[in-house]
Amino acid sequence: MDHLRDSLLSSLPRDTPSTATIDHARRDQEGTRQLPQGHIHSLWYMYYELGKAVSSESPGHEGLVLDILRIQRMGPLTRPARGNDLPFFVGDMTNFSVNHAASMSVTHRLNFAVFLAKLASTRVAKDRLCQVALLIFRTLFESPQALPTGEESKEEDINRGTKQLEVFHLLPAAVAWLKIASHNLLLLSEVCWNGCPSHISKGGEKFLESQLGQRSPAGLSPWRYMFWLKRLHEIQEEAKDAHKKALAEPAAYGIQYMINTLK
Repeated sequence: MDHLRDSLLSSLPRDTPSTATIDHARRDQEGTRQLPQGHIHSLWYMYYELGKAVSSESPGHEGLVLDILRIQRMGPLTRPARGNDLPFFVGDMTNFSVNHAASMSVTHRLNFAVFLAKLASTRVAKDRLCQVALLIFRTLFESPQALPTGEESKEEDINRGTKQLEVFHLLPAAVAWLKIASHNLLLLSEVCWNGCPSHISKGGEKFLESQLGQRSPAGLSPWRYMFWLKRLHEIQEEAKDAHKKALAEPAAYGIQYMINTLK
């Protein structure tokens, strides 16, 4: 900040700052903005780690959700520039999902899904957290997925990418979203919500090839909701035929959650 003090004490008139002074001031303002941003991103990373590590069935997991709601109720940021009440939260959580969900263990993926679904059910961040559900549903329901035929590894694998995910990897997380936030997903589907980037809202291959997908290619919609329900029925039947009770049961629960919401 010394250069700012020097500029004020210089012989230049105050209403005609030099180009160098303006550049210094801009860099200081940018540095002031970046400092709190870094702390905020670090805070959300901490909650991401806790959200996936703490059991979704424990009181501590509920406490994490309550923490975020408390932070939101503190109100919007006003310094150094006005921001929303949970700055960078949705973007960071979405990036964590895109970059790390595939490599997670089934348990960690479930914990993280429950954490975000609980928050989405409160309509925090103006429903934008539901874009994470879109990512899960697109991979599970709208991409070519076959039931596993070999040994099923539910552990973390840092080398596993999205294309290596199978039904058993994603079904628990998807059903958690349907259990906790199906009402919100249905309401947003009824108004054809598409409040997220196009690379997230776009439909998957199987959905776009279907008649339902031709009516609504992106975002949430009644047709996409019905496609997911149809796919759950197919997964349930395939799992029954393959005698995979561990997949048939959660698929049945998911169907029930969706149907109950429609009633």
